[in-house]
Amino acid sequence: MTVRIQVTYFGNVQGVGFRWNVIQIASSYSVTGYVKNLACGNVEMIVEGNRKEVFLMVGEVEGKLKDYWHSKETEERRGDPHFENFQVLHH
Repeated sequence: MTVRIQVTYFGNVQGVGFRWNVIQIASSYSVTGYVKNLACGNVEMIVEGNRKEVFLMVGEVEGKLKDYWHSKETEERRGDPHFENFQVLHH
């Protein structure tokens, strides 16, 4: 089953290599989507793909970067992927 997870991380997530680390982690999984800084100081991440891969990747991001975020909002949807790869987007 293909899913799409949108996660917004709140905390000290900009200017600390958060997006770079997410890209490195994503390269180990068969997922598509993006990570980007938001103007309000948070980071948004969309991860699409096989449910298991998506949740493993999100779990690794959250574990490895736990010192930078203190809370998050998550939304999950089913459906076909919208992206061809995983990338950093700039606002």
